[in-house]
Amino acid sequence: MSDFAQTGLISTLQQLNEGHGAALENELRQICRATPIALILPCHGPDLQRPAFAHILRELRGADFLEEIVFSVNGLRGAPGLTGFASALPPDVAPLLNALPQRLQVLWNDCPAPLPAGKEASPGKGLNVWAAVGMLLRKSRAQIFVLQDCDVASFRRSTLARLCYACAHPQLQYRFAKMYYSRATDRLYGRVSRLFFAPLLHALVRINGHHPLVDFLLSFRYPLAGECAFHREVAERLPLSSGWGLETGMLCDLFRLIDPRRICQVDGGSGYDHKHQPGSGALARMTTEIAGTLLDHLQEEGILVNTGLRDALAVAYHREARLAVQQSANLALINGLAYDAESETALVDIFKQQLEQSPLQGSAPLPCWASVRRPEFDAAEDWLDQAARRMSPERD
Repeated sequence: MSDFAQTGLISTLQQLNEGHGAALENELRQICRATPIALILPCHGPDLQRPAFAHILRELRGADFLEEIVFSVNGLRGAPGLTGFASALPPDVAPLLNALPQRLQVLWNDCPAPLPAGKEASPGKGLNVWAAVGMLLRKSRAQIFVLQDCDVASFRRSTLARLCYACAHPQLQYRFAKMYYSRATDRLYGRVSRLFFAPLLHALVRINGHHPLVDFLLSFRYPLAGECAFHREVAERLPLSSGWGLETGMLCDLFRLIDPRRICQVDGGSGYDHKHQPGSGALARMTTEIAGTLLDHLQEEGILVNTGLRDALAVAYHREARLAVQQSANLALINGLAYDAESETALVDIFKQQLEQSPLQGSAPLPCWASVRRPEFDAAEDWLDQAARRMSPERD
């Protein structure tokens, strides 16, 4: 991506000089002495067996600008301790842990979390991130928290460094940085972003006019990306959704927490590849939760959310999504990529059905750590201590 256009409400930091990577990392190593950086890797047990996880560990050996790494895990069976965590890895991958230069923390999050009344959370990525943020706020001197998905086969240390740099460099003054990237290999991916979320936002503009929150979300080139970095004080005040609405809810809350001039998106390059979900199963459930989260935040912004709005939104969405299919076909054609318009059109129809049936109110987010009252905080601290003891951070 070589353009330098600035559109929307937030800054876009494109990659214009690929030869600058080594100098950037050297500068970041100096910055992190005063502004320590912690990386959170939310993991699902089966993902530890995939080649992508081993590749990420190999890349992280050179990421000495990170002070610590938190593996926040669910769906894992094994003995306590880092040795137990290593036993869940393939034999040729486990030694990579000892090669990492950073301080390692491991949390095991399958036990029920103690949450305030009315809050619920199932084990998964959202709870993993929430637990890791809570632990870092309690026990770490890190000033920058970074999230990285663990199923990224194309992960590069250099792109992680750019994301960290955008948030950590004092001259830039960004409090939150979001990664974006081209979801294409031999074909187009990113189906939920291309065929659901972007058309849904355009449909909202079509039926309800422009709204500051919607315009803010439309400013992001890849709003559903899992990779982001944020300052410690943002982490304290940020609620987190526990399901597939994590990224959507995070951006909506950031809209109210931070001046858009303190938010940026960072070019992560092309060829990004991670685990692909089946359209009729996981992707369909994902769209339901994303829609519920977005409708919740629209209601919080004063928009009347009812069945009439949802039905009108579904009709407008279908029109916008079919246009998105045609745009995707054109993009694939001009780049010589494989494209199956019939299957993507069928997927749009599934997404429309999910939208028509989506709840008008999503599940309540996990509370931000700054808002947790003292008795609840004590219970959460005990839970985090137990999770950390089950998976001791010591290099045993």
